[in-house]
Amino acid sequence: MPMRTWFRRHRLKLAAAGAIAAAGVATVPTVLDGPDPGEAVRADARRVHCLSDEHRAELVRVAIRLGEAAPGSTDVRFRPVRDKRVAAPTTLDEWSDSSTDAFTRACEPLVALTGAKPLQEPPAGPPLLQRIGTSPLFTLLLGALLAFFTSLWTARTVRRQTLTDQLNAAATGYLKVADGVRQARSRGTTPDGGALEGCRLQLWSAILSTPLPETESRDLLRILDDAHRTVKERDFDDARTTEQLARLYGGLARVIRGELAAPAGNAVPAGNAVPAGNAALAGNAEPAVIETGGGR
Repeated sequence: MPMRTWFRRHRLKLAAAGAIAAAGVATVPTVLDGPDPGEAVRADARRVHCLSDEHRAELVRVAIRLGEAAPGSTDVRFRPVRDKRVAAPTTLDEWSDSSTDAFTRACEPLVALTGAKPLQEPPAGPPLLQRIGTSPLFTLLLGALLAFFTSLWTARTVRRQTLTDQLNAAATGYLKVADGVRQARSRGTTPDGGALEGCRLQLWSAILSTPLPETESRDLLRILDDAHRTVKERDFDDARTTEQLARLYGGLARVIRGELAAPAGNAVPAGNAVPAGNAALAGNAEPAVIETGGGR
């Protein structure tokens, strides 16, 4: 299958995938975890809390308990432990600046025990998919996509129905005129060949305009050519003409009703050469309109 044909056949699916991908790209950055502007403020607040006069002694005791400071340390003579070795004495403030990870490890438990809620880490947010699903932007994009594809599907359905109605009208017109020519020739009178040719061109154009698979369209056009030839050929055979028009009726009826067109040479089942209800092919003047089933 040529690449161009593949893209044309799957253009709606590709458009849907592209639209969904675009919606995801536009929505996800708004809900992904990013830098929390409040975290820097909370970190400074925890530092002030732990280094306050009220909690300095408690911070030293916590550091000793966690192995970040040697026993006997004070806030003015703080002896940090690095790689399980006691380092040179320093002050608590200098240690908080030079060993931020160790300071944070000792400060956070102290904040949890003595600090207020604003100083502590906020609870974990909902899962990513839940945040995307409840995002106003995602809801807006989803509604827009649904409206777009609904209108696109509606327009496509209306177009198909319009083309099917045009095919039905052209088929009815051609069958009516063709049966009139058949009756005239069977009576030995001169038929209206110009009207028949005009109706054939209209039906030919309607078949080509109807969105059919290539094989179905080709088979239906071949059936039309065979029927048209038998109506106009010099050695007129009424029975053969009736059979060919019945085959054409059967093929058109299947297409208009949304069924698969019958293979060439077998458009009407054996024993049913003239479809029931088709007044034109039964020998009357007016053909019955083919009832549509909503188009293809």
